[in-house]
Amino acid sequence: MNSYSIKDIIETNDRFKIFKLVYNSGELNECFDFIKLYGIKSLNIGNELSNYINKVDDYRFLNIDVYDFTKKLLEKNKCKINGVGNDVLALYNLGILLEPRLELNAIQLLKEFSKSASLIILWENQGDIADRLTWPTQKSDVFLDFTETQLKNLQYEI
Repeated sequence: MNSYSIKDIIETNDRFKIFKLVYNSGELNECFDFIKLYGIKSLNIGNELSNYINKVDDYRFLNIDVYDFTKKLLEKNKCKINGVGNDVLALYNLGILLEPRLELNAIQLLKEFSKSASLIILWENQGDIADRLTWPTQKSDVFLDFTETQLKNLQYEI
């Protein structure tokens, strides 16, 4: 399994630029410090979307509203490192993207974004399948499957 550096992330020409930064329980702050060192913004997508949903008055078109808000949020928060290369954004707390009521196609949304910017997914604990992000308590039921895209490993050590 290959590991990629921040330099690789900003220079890649891959169609889908999706990377995972795996950390162990209790090390999220160290991940934040690592990505801040390079000037990369991190976005708690679960918190942002739940705050947005709490302000919505009419839930009839919630899935469309959340989809549009998420796309705008990702675009607004991506940034270049030292003004060169690909835009980059780090995301964490992605569980809300799989909420059935929202009817989002989380994989497609993230893949579309990764065509124009490098996406780093901060993920706690390595799963059994390299291109699948799972939650420890729901490994076979709920997951983000990037097997068609290849989820690349960001090289990182605390």
